Amino acid sequence: MILPHLRTSILLFCMLSLTALTGCSVMPKTQSDFLSTQSSIQNNEFSDSNIEVSWHMNEPHDINPEEQALLISRLENALSESVKKQDKPIKIRAAITRIEAVSPTLNWISSILLFVPMDHGGAAVELEAIDINKQEVIGQLRFANWTPLSEFRAHFTRLQPASLALSQAAKEFASQLNSL
Repeated sequence: MILPHLRTSILLFCMLSLTALTGCSVMPKTQSDFLSTQSSIQNNEFSDSNIEVSWHMNEPHDINPEEQALLISRLENALSESVKKQDKPIKIRAAITRIEAVSPTLNWISSILLFVPMDHGGAAVELEAIDINKQEVIGQLRFANWTPLSEFRAHFTRLQPASLALSQAAKEFASQLNSL
């Protein structure tokens, strides 16, 4: 028979272990063959828009067309805001290659039972900047991120973690371009 204080200690240990494990996983970056090579740039016609975002998911997903449009718009807006201070004429191409939506119901239940949401959510994106005058790639980034537990409220809305990850990708890409 397990003593009551030992049972409590075991339960506490299990809860703390589960909580620690929720922050240990890393979303893998994708390689979708979206990013350009120098030869593909020279044979490419660009649209008038300075920012192009496409949906480039090869895996089955449950993101409907309206949600896709919302996420594409979110990334376009975040990129537009993040790179508006660029002094050279650039074209930005981006592809959303993975979206992990959360289950708000699962997160409510796990938060009540374990004090932490178990379903993270996040996004993976591939981005590149092309110098329009020189017709060459000046920066590329493969980005993937789960939404951290510090964004606690985001874990209770289906696409909010993915939206936050897309914004973070835009900021990181802008930071990379500013350092060039």
